[in-house]
Amino acid sequence: MRNINAKRIVIKIGTSIITKDEKLDLKFVTGKVNEIANLVKKGKEIIIVSSGAVGAGMIMEGLKKRPKDTLKLQLLSGKGQPELFRIYNDNFRKYGIKAAQILLTHHNFSNKVEEKTVKNIINSYLKEKTISIINENDMVSKEEFTGNKLKSFTDNDELAALVAENMNAGLLLILTDVHGLYSCNPKKDKKARLIREVNKVTKETERMATKEKCNMSLGGMYSKVHVAKILAAKGITTIVAHGNSKLDKILEGKAKRTVFLAKV
Repeated sequence: MRNINAKRIVIKIGTSIITKDEKLDLKFVTGKVNEIANLVKKGKEIIIVSSGAVGAGMIMEGLKKRPKDTLKLQLLSGKGQPELFRIYNDNFRKYGIKAAQILLTHHNFSNKVEEKTVKNIINSYLKEKTISIINENDMVSKEEFTGNKLKSFTDNDELAALVAENMNAGLLLILTDVHGLYSCNPKKDKKARLIREVNKVTKETERMATKEKCNMSLGGMYSKVHVAKILAAKGITTIVAHGNSKLDKILEGKAKRTVFLAKV
C-alpha cells in the first residue's frame, strides 16, 4: 500500500465519528489527540478541523436527542464550542502541546483581506508549534442547520478543503464512520467494495457517492469526493478513512482507506 508522507496535514474530524449516541465521544477525542501528538513528535504539522460543538452542548444540557429547531441548535453550538475546545486543549496539554481555537464562516474565504488574515494566523501558530482547532462559526452562520447547501460547509468538508488549499497542505485526511468510498452503501449492501485508490474522480466515482447510494453523514460521501476532486487539481492528496483507525496506520497504508491522488 502507498505510504503518504506529507509534512503538513489537515485532519478533518466529522460529526459521525466524534459523536456517539448524538453526544460528544470523549473517549474518541482523548485517543485521537494521543495519535496526533505522536505525529507532531515525528515532525508533522497538523491542523484540525473538528465538528462536535452541538454534541458537546447536548452533554452540558443532558439532552439525549438532537433538537430540530435552528435557534436551539445554534444555542447548543454556542455553549458546546468552548467545551469542545477545552476538551481538546486539556488533552493536548498532557503532551506539552498548545492549541488555539479558530471559528470561521464562508465569508472569511470570499474576502481576500480576511482570507490572508486567516492564513497568516494559522501559519504563525504552526511556526510556534501550536495546533489550530478550527470549526464553523455556527453562531453567525446557520446554513448548516437550515440546509442551505449554497453556503454551508456540509459538516466541515468544504471548510477543511479551503483550509488545506490556503495553507498549502500536502494532505487532507477526512475521518468519518466508514473506511472510505465504496462501490455502494456498505451499510445496506454486503457486496459493497472499498475503492482503495482513485487516480481521477470521474462521473462513475461521483455516482458511487451520491446521497441515494451513500447517505452516511451530514456532509455525506458526495461532499468528500467533491472536495477531493478540487484538491487533486491543486496538487493536494485526500484520504477518507474510518476515525477508529490509527492515524499512523492510515498514512502508512496499513489501514483501510480511500486515497484520492493529487495530480502531478
